[in-house]
Amino acid sequence: MEPGVKVLIQNSVFYPQVIGGAEMSSWLLAVELTRRGWEVDAMATTGYHGRGRDLVTRPIPEASGNVYEAPGSGLIDLFVDGAPPAAPNLLVRGIHHFSQIRSLRWEQLADEVMERARPDILHTNTIVGMTGSIWRAARKRHIPVIHTLRDYFLLCPRTTLLRSSGEDCVDAPLPCRILRSGKLPATSCVDVVTAPSRFVLQSHLDAGAFSDAVAEVVPNACESMVGDLPARNGDGPTRGLFLGQIDHHKGVGLLMQALEGLLGEYHALEFDFGGVGPMQDELVAFCARSEGRARYHGMVQGDGKARLLRDAHFVVVPSVWNDNFPRTMLDAFSNGLPVIGTRRGGIPEVVRDQVDGIIIEPDAGELAAAIRTYVEDPALRLRHGAAAHANARNYTLDHQIDCFEDLYRRLLPPD
Repeated sequence: MEPGVKVLIQNSVFYPQVIGGAEMSSWLLAVELTRRGWEVDAMATTGYHGRGRDLVTRPIPEASGNVYEAPGSGLIDLFVDGAPPAAPNLLVRGIHHFSQIRSLRWEQLADEVMERARPDILHTNTIVGMTGSIWRAARKRHIPVIHTLRDYFLLCPRTTLLRSSGEDCVDAPLPCRILRSGKLPATSCVDVVTAPSRFVLQSHLDAGAFSDAVAEVVPNACESMVGDLPARNGDGPTRGLFLGQIDHHKGVGLLMQALEGLLGEYHALEFDFGGVGPMQDELVAFCARSEGRARYHGMVQGDGKARLLRDAHFVVVPSVWNDNFPRTMLDAFSNGLPVIGTRRGGIPEVVRDQVDGIIIEPDAGELAAAIRTYVEDPALRLRHGAAAHANARNYTLDHQIDCFEDLYRRLLPPD
């Protein structure tokens, strides 16, 4: 790395504000690049929509540089304060979705950020609320762009490729096709596109996105490796764990359905949930019926998250959408926990069936059977957990940053 080279890292919102894994991944990237001597700034929305054109700045936690923030485009907030609001009506949703094609305001804001920050490279992640207009701003300044795919925002207004019924959207409705055709041209401004999973990367390439970009898979990374693992020898209750957005596409409804009978069948089974999202009221009601054996902890980070992982015996990743690369899998692996995951998206690229976890179809019956297997067979659970801990070494932060540094160097002009 040449001294004085600066990377501007973008995400829809930036740590310590957290919606999902993208916030952790983009922040860890900033921290590690700083440690390696790169200059770093960040750019994000405030998490709330608006029309403001004033940028506010704050320091990046545990890293050099500042986060530049302004309200997001559209009519719907990314963050929800308190109880989830009523779903917006069709007109509001339609206007909001079409506002995500292009934002001249964010094109100007991004230009102002780049004028002030003077980056050599722009590295974008989730662009909800900012749109591909930020790529156009970089292109006008001849700043190379690397984009990491975190969802299906460019292909689907829901970002999940699921219909409202929860089924796969195989044949997109006309409005969705119009939205897609409006968003994809901006991808021509991207020089390198990466994704944590081959599945998500190929889905975008097959749709005609990023046709001029270099495309590579760069897996997510473990935050840390736990060296001394707890015994987990089968004494006491068996604890399962879910960490993630409390939403339908993450399989929360599927998991509650599977647990409904299991908690009555196995009095030694307990389950913990961490995260926030639209289904949290339903989850609170479910936990209230469980006589204390299903517990909802809200958003968990730091010591609270570490405690849940330490006390768990297995982790469930029950996504019903084609999930990219849920960071929860690596949280589990680094703590020596096996993963029950669905055969969706990039999940089976990481979890090896019957080696460090169990791969199932997104079906409540199959999920219940997999949980039952781990409850009844502690020895299998321990073997899978040991294999998971070994597999975590393939997903170190050092390896991930090495990959990004190599891509950055390719984008920089020759000496």
